[in-house]
Amino acid sequence: MRISLESSSESARATTVESGRSLRAGRRRYAPREFWLTAIALPVAACNHAPTMDLFGSYFPAWMLCAVLGILAAVIIRQVLAATGINDYVIAPLLTYAGLAVSATLLVWLFWFGN
Repeated sequence: MRISLESSSESARATTVESGRSLRAGRRRYAPREFWLTAIALPVAACNHAPTMDLFGSYFPAWMLCAVLGILAAVIIRQVLAATGINDYVIAPLLTYAGLAVSATLLVWLFWFGN
């Protein structure tokens, strides 16, 4: 198979293969529409109910309550660490306490809504 390079200008380069068809460099290929519809529909296909709870007569998103509980848990952990003097040795406090808040949030979600 013989391949030759032809360039009419520096911005447009084409590779010509023996069959005479031209392969353009930099041409984008798009996935079919059905692929994108399937990719969008798959994450929500297994949802059987919305994670909401009846709180004071209105439906409240459960993830928001779990996030508030996780942030409160991180604040309490920070206060305990500050009282014991360990807070001075925390390397990156913002990342550490944000990670504690996320971990506590996910643990609350797991214990409350996990099967």
